[in-house]
Amino acid sequence: MGADDLFIGFMASFLYLTMPLMFIGKRLIGKFGAAHTFGTSWLIRNAFATLMVLVPVVISISNQSFGLNLLALSAFLFFAFRSIGFTANTPLIGDITGKDNCGHFLSRMWLHFNMFYFVTLLVLMLIFRHSDSTQTFQFIILGGCVFGIVASILVYHIPESTGPMISGRRPVSQSFSFLWRNIQCRKLLFSWTAATTANMLMIPFSMVALKNGYAVSDHKALFFALIQLFGGIVASLLNIFLLGRVGPKPMLILYSFGLVVNAFLWVISPQQFVPFYQAAIFFINGMALAGINTSLSHYFLTAVPETERVGTNMFYLIISGAAAGIAGTVLGGGLLALLRIFDLSSLSIYRTFFAIILFILLPLFYIIKGIERIEDWRVKDVLKIFLSFRDLRALLALKKLENKS
Repeated sequence: MGADDLFIGFMASFLYLTMPLMFIGKRLIGKFGAAHTFGTSWLIRNAFATLMVLVPVVISISNQSFGLNLLALSAFLFFAFRSIGFTANTPLIGDITGKDNCGHFLSRMWLHFNMFYFVTLLVLMLIFRHSDSTQTFQFIILGGCVFGIVASILVYHIPESTGPMISGRRPVSQSFSFLWRNIQCRKLLFSWTAATTANMLMIPFSMVALKNGYAVSDHKALFFALIQLFGGIVASLLNIFLLGRVGPKPMLILYSFGLVVNAFLWVISPQQFVPFYQAAIFFINGMALAGINTSLSHYFLTAVPETERVGTNMFYLIISGAAAGIAGTVLGGGLLALLRIFDLSSLSIYRTFFAIILFILLPLFYIIKGIERIEDWRVKDVLKIFLSFRDLRALLALKKLENKS
C-alpha cells in the first residue's frame, strides 16, 4: 500500500505499546472471569482486523493517507484487544490444569501451536508462489479473521472456577507488593525479562541477517521460518517427556544457552551462503523460542499462588514486553544503524552485530539461570538423559504407562 519503513516500524511497535492495556484486562477478569474476558477480547480483536481488508478499497476511492490511517487504526485495535485478552491466558491455563499435568499441557499446547503454524505457513508459501497480489493478501487476512472468531467462541466456552475472578479483583498495589517481596517471584521477573529480551535480540535479527547478509529472497526466507517452526515442534515433543519430570529451571537454562550458541554461530558464519549452517541456527532458534516460553509458563504456574496469578502475570508481561521492545528498537535497530556508518560488507555488519549481542547475552543468561530451584533436576543430570539411550528408552516407557493409566 506504499507505506514507508517508519510507518511499518511504528505499527510493529503496537505489540509492546498496547501492553499497559492489560490493566483493563485485569479489571475485566475480576468482573467476568478469565474465559469470558479472553473470548470477548479475541472476538473484538478479530472484528477490528477485518478493517484491514478495506484499506485498498479506501485508498482507491479516497487517498493513500486516509487508507494508511485506517490500516494503522485497525492494527492498533487488533493489538490493543490482544493485550486485554492475553491477560487471561496464563491464569486460565493454571485454572484448568494442576501441578501434575501443567508441564504436559503447556508442552502439548506449544506442540499444536507450532504444528498448525508450520502447516499454515506452508500453505501460504504455496499461495504466494501462485499469486502475491493485493487481493491475495485481502483473502488471507479475511481467512485469518474467520479462524480468529471461531477460536474466540471456543475460548469463551471453556469452563473455569472462580479463582481467576477472585485473583483479578486483587488491588494492583497488592499484586506488585507480593511480586516484589517474594524472592522467588522477583527472580522470576528478572529471568522472564532477560529471556524475553534475549529472544528479541536473536530471533527477529537472525531473519534480518539472513535476508540482508546473504541476500536471500523472501520466498527462501520463508523456508527458514519453517525450519524455525520445526525446531519449536521438536522442543515441544521433548518437553512433553521431560518438563514435568525434570522441572522448568534446567530446561530454561538449556534453551536459553541455545541463543548464546547461535550468537556465536553468527559471528563465525561462513562467507558463502551454506543452507545447512543457517538451517541449524534457525532450528536452534525455534527450539529456544518454544522451550523458553513453555518453561517460563510452567515455572510461573508452579511458583505463583492462584490468588496472585492475574496481577502478577500482568506485571511480568508488561515489564518484559517493554524491555524487549526497547531492546529491539533502540539496542538492536540502533546498533545496526550505527554499524552501517562504517564501510563494512553486508555480512561483516551482521557478524559484528552478533559479536556485540553475544556479550550482551552472557549477562542476560546469568540472570536467567538465577531463578530459584523448585524441585528441579540439575542441568548435568538432564544432559545425561540425552547421552544415554537407556535413559531415553526408560522415559518413553514411563510416558506410555502414564498415558495408559
